[in-house]
Amino acid sequence: MTWTGEDRPTKQQYFMLLALAARTRADCLGRRVGAVVVRDDRVISTGYNGTPIGMPNCSEGGCHRCANRETEAYPAGRGYDLCICVHAEQNSLLAAARFGQSTLGATLHTTMQPCFGCLKEALQAGIVAVHYLKPWVPGGGDDEGALATQYAALRSRFQEFSQIRLPGAQLAGVLTELTELEGS
Repeated sequence: MTWTGEDRPTKQQYFMLLALAARTRADCLGRRVGAVVVRDDRVISTGYNGTPIGMPNCSEGGCHRCANRETEAYPAGRGYDLCICVHAEQNSLLAAARFGQSTLGATLHTTMQPCFGCLKEALQAGIVAVHYLKPWVPGGGDDEGALATQYAALRSRFQEFSQIRLPGAQLAGVLTELTELEGS
């Protein structure tokens, strides 16, 4: 398949497709997320959510929260302080640091809108723009109003903060190309 005209992904869509590819490595039993950090239209790091290096993966019982997802102890949106997993956005920022890549002035592309913690870390790392595929909605709780206010304050500090749409034709094209590659 040749990408031409309207079918050819924009740069933002291209980087989001790379984040989707990174997402395939995630081993979380909940959400699977992928992230890509880009500076000067070049990928400087990628990340996906999972347990720290050397720890058993979630599917191997490495994360207590993931292993006990179905219990009343961890209703949706709760128990994140006990989750051992490193978020995709965190992993992409940490990978850049590990390999000596500055994130100052970079853009973060992630398959899920960053949580409050990841948004703070992205801002602190010098990320200037955030693009995401799916929105994130924090779990309810006593502090929901304060969280929304603080999140909005953080969000306003980025030059860009937007949801990226991937047309179905693009996704179908990628799947077709992958299928063709498997056959050759």
